[in-house]
Amino acid sequence: MKTSAPLTAECVLTGSTGGLALARRFTRLVLRAWTDGVAVDDALLVVTELAANALRHGAGHPVLRLSVAAADLRIEVFDDNPAPPVRRPAGPDGGWGLALVDRLSSLRGTERHGRGKVVWCVLPAPAAGVAG
Repeated sequence: MKTSAPLTAECVLTGSTGGLALARRFTRLVLRAWTDGVAVDDALLVVTELAANALRHGAGHPVLRLSVAAADLRIEVFDDNPAPPVRRPAGPDGGWGLALVDRLSSLRGTERHGRGKVVWCVLPAPAAGVAG
């Protein structure tokens, strides 16, 4: 079922204990309300990575935004650090995250936003599974 307008929801990310768990819970609840379970598992992985990066390397109060339009799920994480994310070589101490995001996403990018940036990606969410 196609939506007439994009669905959008936002959540302020906190660096407190359990902050990533709250971001995942928010994502799970929103996407289950919007879809028939389409892309939830992939979205949880992507949200965890992008939110962790924003909390670790960003500044200010990062914000997670989810939006669904037509057949796309867009995940955006805003923070106040203008430096783009750096994909580092994968190894025993990390570096796997952005490679995972690239593998699951049909598109990924970074743009300036205010005094900081937004890191975004698009996951396929078949229109048949999107609530309207």
